[in-house]
Parts: sequence; structure tokens; C-alpha cells
Amino acid sequence: MEDDVLDENRRLAPILRQVIALGGQAHSQPLRTWALRELQGYEGTDVPIPDYRRIPAPLVMDGLTARFKFREQPVSSFDLPDFARDSLGDGIRFGKSIGQIESLIAGQPGDSVRIAPPMAAELAVLMSQNSHRQVLRLYWTVDPSALEGILDQVRTRLVQLVGELRAAMPHGQKDPTPDQVAQAVQNINITTGDNSSVTVTAPIAVAHRRGVARAVASSEQTATDR
Repeated sequence: MEDDVLDENRRLAPILRQVIALGGQAHSQPLRTWALRELQGYEGTDVPIPDYRRIPAPLVMDGLTARFKFREQPVSSFDLPDFARDSLGDGIRFGKSIGQIESLIAGQPGDSVRIAPPMAAELAVLMSQNSHRQVLRLYWTVDPSALEGILDQVRTRLVQLVGELRAAMPHGQKDPTPDQVAQAVQNINITTGDNSSVTVTAPIAVAHRRGVARAVASSEQTATDR
């Protein structure tokens, strides 16, 4: 996993699957939850999208007037219906999965990515009523560098995980033991949900060669929010 994390050309989705397995080994529910959420995305869930997934993106529209067509015309708050002004603007919380983000960057290298807001078709109809123009399409234009910034934030967190594992291992040791994995995960602060800091303090039980290990969580031995 260390080689994959440090290789900037490696996709993040397979690495996050390794993190889920690692979280299972270390009995870390917060770590597994974060990695799974990044893999599956935040859209359609009740989990708040982390702040590092908030990116700048101008809201624009394509359409027609009696004399000409227009494309990527900036949308002001006055163009929007009253109910949509607070939820739409020049920034979005990007909830798509890591795999989708990587595919968007690879599929349109150097080009802006167009993302339609919720109810885009209905909003276009409302914005065309009692107006001299017809709005055909409403969308955010997302610069690829903003998407790459999300990937960079996730990779940085993975590097922090590897660093904690290395810190728990004596010099010259190649692979961490289950005990060292448990120690490393307990020292990691990860960001989940509403961007609160979650300290992993789940109980760890490690069994060695034919041994049996059992971990019991008390009311105080849980993931604690700061």
C-alpha cells in the first residue's frame, strides 16, 4: 500500500479498498466508513460532504434570444428563482465517488467538466418564463484542477496513514504486525462527515498463532468527535 500511495500515477480507488481491509484488521469503524464513503460517493446519502470537497465552480447557462445563441453566460442570483438562490452559487460540494472523479479528469483532459445542479431542467423552464431569453441548459463549469485538488486531499490523508504505520515499526522491519497496525490506526485523526475531526479509539484485539483475541467496546471506547 505504501508504494501505491506514494506513486502519484496510481489510482486512488484500489488504495481505498486496501484501507477498508486495513480498517477491518484494526477494528476501526471510522477508518472503514471514511474510505467506503470516498469510494461510493456522498450523493444520495445523509452523510455531509467534507469541506475539502467544496470547490469553486461558476454557475452558467446556455440558451437563445430572438437574435442570437449564448453559451456559458454567468448566472447571477437575480436570474434564479427565490427558492434556489441560497442553494446554488459559485461553489459546490462535490459528492461523486473517487472513481468517478478520476474518470472525469481522464476522460476530458484539460477541459472543464459540466455538472448539472439538482432540478436543472425545471430551473431552466422557470428562468425562461416571462423573459426575453430561453434557457436551454444550466450547469456548473468545474476546472479539472479543482477535481485534482480533491484527489490530492484524499491522497494526503492516505500518506498520513502510511506515516503512522511506519512510525510504529522499528527500523529495518518491512511489514507491520497486527499490533503495529492497531497502534497506528489509533493515532490517526481523519476527517469524516461534517468535517469534524474523528480520533480512532476503537478497541483492538490481536491474536497470534493459534491464539484467540476478543475486543469489547465500552461506552467510552468509541470514536470520539472533537
